[in-house]
Amino acid sequence: MASIEGVGGEYVSRKFDGPDTGETRYWISFDLGLMGDYSHFYKWLDEQNAEECGSGTAAIVSSKSLDEMIVEIREALQEKPRARAYILSKLPDGRFGGKFVVGGRRKAPWSGFAVRESDTVEYA
Repeated sequence: MASIEGVGGEYVSRKFDGPDTGETRYWISFDLGLMGDYSHFYKWLDEQNAEECGSGTAAIVSSKSLDEMIVEIREALQEKPRARAYILSKLPDGRFGGKFVVGGRRKAPWSGFAVRESDTVEYA
């Protein structure tokens, strides 16, 4: 374990995303809803040796391509209604990117909590 300077806690350094490993790290954020088939999707995650990264988030190190991972996620989720999955990975050009592979973006639960300045003038 190594510590990150100026940051509490530790991180685990594992070799991945290198030309000599042929592997890529994928992060998958998922929400299957209240009626979701978690056991089927959890089985798939376990088969991938996924690491838990918080509620509804997993990391997978794999030699599979992004397209292969997307196909497998869609199959594992079996196109269940209301299921959502977002995958993030390092792209071939070195940047990081992500996209929804099942479902889509919804209004954030924190939307409306921030106090914003208004240019509106109100008269009584």
